[in-house]
Amino acid sequence: MAKLDPKKVVNIALDEVGYCEKASDAYLDSKTANAGYNNYTKYSRDLVDAIGSPYANGVYWCDNFVDWCFIEAYGVERAAKMLGGWSAYCPTSAQFFKNKGRYYKTGPKVGDQIFFLDSLNELGHTGIVYKVSKTYVYTVEGNTSSTSGVVPNGGEVCKKKYSLSSSKIDGYGRPDWSATGKTEATNAHHYTGTYPLIPPNLYKGSSGKQVKNLQLYLNWFGGYGLAVDGEFGKYTDAAVRDFQKRTGISVDGEFGPRSLSMAKVISK
Repeated sequence: MAKLDPKKVVNIALDEVGYCEKASDAYLDSKTANAGYNNYTKYSRDLVDAIGSPYANGVYWCDNFVDWCFIEAYGVERAAKMLGGWSAYCPTSAQFFKNKGRYYKTGPKVGDQIFFLDSLNELGHTGIVYKVSKTYVYTVEGNTSSTSGVVPNGGEVCKKKYSLSSSKIDGYGRPDWSATGKTEATNAHHYTGTYPLIPPNLYKGSSGKQVKNLQLYLNWFGGYGLAVDGEFGKYTDAAVRDFQKRTGISVDGEFGPRSLSMAKVISK
């Protein structure tokens, strides 16, 4: 049986670089809107939806980020076999790999789950290895910052690098790339619709298929709860204005070229 490709997980993780945790349970799918330090993320939300316990929102999320990337790549069933089980707690996740003889102190490989020691010399942070050189290991981590060194609870998804001899690296959990199981990704909260076409611009009083597409997009972006009826009424107008305010463009209630370009940037 052919082995799974670690690059699939790595590419998903890299696409998330720049995501900021949220101040509240709102705008979870936007990379930057509602940024704050209350540990609300789409990763935790999706894990709660897909698995439930032990996941929760509003808590430290570096381990949640790793699990989310594997589920996005290979689905819940197969990802569980690859990682050895589900946990939001770094020591437990590391133990899953140790139980299967898949925890290594040296020799990282692309796709490994890296585990770091915190200030108390305990396992307190984790990420995904995306590249290895002769002297450095390169990682993608959730709940960190771009500051050099191990930064747990930093609030962002960032790329980092460490010396292979760093005393802060405890080890590497190697997923079972030969695991079998269903491979469908959940993608339940991803926007998969069609962006509104332009011209014409869309504004209060517009109607039709493109307005429906706009309403679908706004519901995905901000959880506005709009009726997808193709009618650009007062609620859609209010949502567009809020979208424009949050994305830093002129607030005029008209969804035109500027709004569309910003929508595509946010959704990458």
